[in-house]
Amino acid sequence: MAEAKQSLNVFVIGGAEGVGLATVRALMRRGHKVVATACDAEGALAVRLAGALPVYPDLGRASEVLSNLQLAKADAVVHAGPQVFGGLPHANWDFTACSDQLLSFTAAVVQAAEAHGIHRIVSLSFGYLYEAIHGAAKEGDRDARDSDYAPMLEAETILRNSGLNGFIIRSGYVYGGNSAATEALAQSIKHSRTLPSGTKPASWIHEDDLAAAIVTLLEAEGAVNGIETINAADDAPRSPDEFVAAACDALGLSASGFAGDSWLTALRQKTFRDKLLERAIVINSDALRDRFAWRPRHSGIESGLEATALTWRMKDAVDADDYYKYEDKAAEAIAAFAYDAALLAPVAVEEEPAAKVEAAVETAAPVKAAAPPTSNGPTPWNEDDAKREERKRKALERKAKRAARQSGGS
Repeated sequence: MAEAKQSLNVFVIGGAEGVGLATVRALMRRGHKVVATACDAEGALAVRLAGALPVYPDLGRASEVLSNLQLAKADAVVHAGPQVFGGLPHANWDFTACSDQLLSFTAAVVQAAEAHGIHRIVSLSFGYLYEAIHGAAKEGDRDARDSDYAPMLEAETILRNSGLNGFIIRSGYVYGGNSAATEALAQSIKHSRTLPSGTKPASWIHEDDLAAAIVTLLEAEGAVNGIETINAADDAPRSPDEFVAAACDALGLSASGFAGDSWLTALRQKTFRDKLLERAIVINSDALRDRFAWRPRHSGIESGLEATALTWRMKDAVDADDYYKYEDKAAEAIAAFAYDAALLAPVAVEEEPAAKVEAAVETAAPVKAAAPPTSNGPTPWNEDDAKREERKRKALERKAKRAARQSGGS
């Protein structure tokens, strides 16, 4: 991407995980100001570590979304809420349970964005909404006719019928180090679980490349009239089975087994996962490349999965959650130490003749110095009152913050 010419104030919905979090990081690197929604303390920490401001609006209420847009002084909105629908096709999640929420959230976001006067919006969607055809699907091709895809298509319709300007970005299956679906697949591989099979080609995209596409569309010069659909995918379509094999290689594990068809499979009703796995879902992203000079950093799944595995190894090496909940034993010992009681004020002593003092020293039994109180850290025995009080105040503040974080994460 070219250098950012103007800093934007961007409101990211679903910014605490997956593509949303990758987009927050990409926006911050480009010098934009970001406010992102989170659902819990862990998500808020992820947003904060990325450098953005976390907020907790009820996304089903347009008034709350509008208040947060005003807080952020938002110029643009990234609607990453639909990302739950676009993870790996292997995920056996009940997407139906999220359908009503998707529609209510999208409607509230559109209403609030119109009221606030948002200049541009970019919303996630997915390439599997195209009808299965020969070759790669292009923008404007016919949509799939299936009730399972209806909520996503309806959410797109809400955006297109609004008075907003921007893009719906239909991507390949999204994977990456922040993706819950990718991590779930990795856990299945590690535990040698049998996986569902898919042998037909599909398009994929790493979350960082999709985030780069979103930022490119936000920064694109020129007016956008209404909502335009644009595709984003890497260069090399692969089947879901090939994706699993590449994931095994990236993790350094042996290949997983795949579940075969059985008479029970034929009897049960097909799930959303079954429908995705048995379809060829390849999309063409030439428009994004030619018009906006976007190129994926990970042109194939092998490179993207290596980057994903590296992200997980880094998380294992430095666990942010443990880091921010560390126990500062030295600070606790200092905070618990009662300075005013333990460090006695000096007492005035009458002068005595030197001869009497010398005699007292000769006859007095040696006295062992009192040991300092038990502590896992340094105790400020020789500090003056001002430094001692300041150290005590800071220690108590740290203790209060730790207690607040622990109560917030419970």
